[in-house]
Amino acid sequence: MTEITQKFDHRIKSPEPHIVALLAAIDEAKGQFKAGLRMMPQANTNLKKSVLITSAGASTRIEGAKLNDEDVAKVMRGLAISKFADRDSQEVQGYLETLQNVFDNFETLPIREGVITSLHKELLKYSTKDELQRGRYKKKENTVGMLGPDRKVARIMFETTKAYLTPKEMQELVDWTAEALQENRFHPLLIIANFIVELLKIHPFEDGNGRLSRVLTNLLLLRAGYSFVQYVSHEQLVEKRKDEYYIALRKSQETFKTDHDTIAPWLNFFLAVIKEQATNALTYLEEEKVEDTLSPKQYEVWKYVASVGEASPGDIVKATSVGMPTVKQALDRLLELGKIKRIGRGPGTRYVKI
Repeated sequence: MTEITQKFDHRIKSPEPHIVALLAAIDEAKGQFKAGLRMMPQANTNLKKSVLITSAGASTRIEGAKLNDEDVAKVMRGLAISKFADRDSQEVQGYLETLQNVFDNFETLPIREGVITSLHKELLKYSTKDELQRGRYKKKENTVGMLGPDRKVARIMFETTKAYLTPKEMQELVDWTAEALQENRFHPLLIIANFIVELLKIHPFEDGNGRLSRVLTNLLLLRAGYSFVQYVSHEQLVEKRKDEYYIALRKSQETFKTDHDTIAPWLNFFLAVIKEQATNALTYLEEEKVEDTLSPKQYEVWKYVASVGEASPGDIVKATSVGMPTVKQALDRLLELGKIKRIGRGPGTRYVKI
């Protein structure tokens, strides 16, 4: 066993019981989602498009960009400033195209150094300031820090791998990851988590490392069979926990090259996000299943009850303009499906979402 194999294997070979339970829960959701995915092609396409927009906006905002999702949608439609003249638009356009590439071609994009540098080049395709470093490992030292409002480093979190050592450490990481995944040596989510935290510790490129890490997260998860990542944005969930994200990375990475090397803080964060992603995907799937079993007007009744949590038939008629006979039929159908329960009798009857 090589020193590198021993180092990386040691980090993930004996996960804590709560991690094992979390992995099992994620895999159960993965199986349920795969078995239950029965969306129409148009709905499938529209949802993936929405996830692309949400992911591109969130991932670039984590790094200090200012575009909201509506702005990102405009960039996707070609309505942004001509030739993406501002930096935020340049970065968003690059992220949109790179993540679309991953979604469309993940089966033919193995984890190799050539694929990583190619995705980095595509990610920074429109970024004029990065023209000379696209797809090339760093030639000068860089640091990891918290960004201030001006997008400059406000506080250094830790020192990254020296530039001259970057090619060696990247080759070691990529080789170990590819081998461990191919051999099924550990649970794939443990291998992926280690790859991402180590990649960000090396920080192999002068810029774009954070965005690239999230693109590669999507790629690795898709290749491992976690198809729900195309339907619920990983990047959006990370953005919502941005402070936790940086803290988890720092707590793990500051232990590297010490005698108490651990990725436990990062692993807890990473798996919590994946679990939330899976749970949200199943929730969406359940909504799709309900829609498939109801008429359009019945589904309108369901959407209203689901949104308010509790309503009377009269409330529903007023809010939806659906006639009372149809409302009552819809409520009976939802009771049969176990989506709502009835409270009370007579004029005071109300229906509650379960």
